[in-house]
Amino acid sequence: RYAPTSEHHLRVSMPTQLQITDHVPPAMQEPATAPWGLSISAADLKKLKAGFEPQDQDDKWRVSATDHSQSSTISIHVSRSGTGRDFYVLVVKPSDGGSVEIEAITWETNKGGIRISEEQAKKEVVIITRGILECGFDALPEYDVSDMWNHPPAQLSAKLAPS
Repeated sequence: RYAPTSEHHLRVSMPTQLQITDHVPPAMQEPATAPWGLSISAADLKKLKAGFEPQDQDDKWRVSATDHSQSSTISIHVSRSGTGRDFYVLVVKPSDGGSVEIEAITWETNKGGIRISEEQAKKEVVIITRGILECGFDALPEYDVSDMWNHPPAQLSAKLAPS
């Protein structure tokens, strides 16, 4: 058992407080971007801009907004709360007339070997934001939550060594 003697001094250092700006989340590994052109309500825009900050480990998603005033667009980031990695980014453009449009979506196309199509990514981000933020997306049909896991089989791209 170790016990400090007069010759040894026990040093205890306290960790410094980590600032949220110190952490840069990992980038998407295989992103794709597609136009969307989805009209949404001002109420949905307000909910998307307000976002969602996870309260505990049961909250799997974080939603945050970045205002790009020079381009008059807002990026809505939907990321995993544990890693901070974006899985979906929506580019939203409000207009002076009060209408709002999701212009484009960027998404992670490879989720652990599972290929995510444009259609699947759009469904998933709608299911997540309807569930967390209670967005309406009135122009879209209701999706079953099980659609979140309606993926084709995983494709492992790594070559395995012969046994």
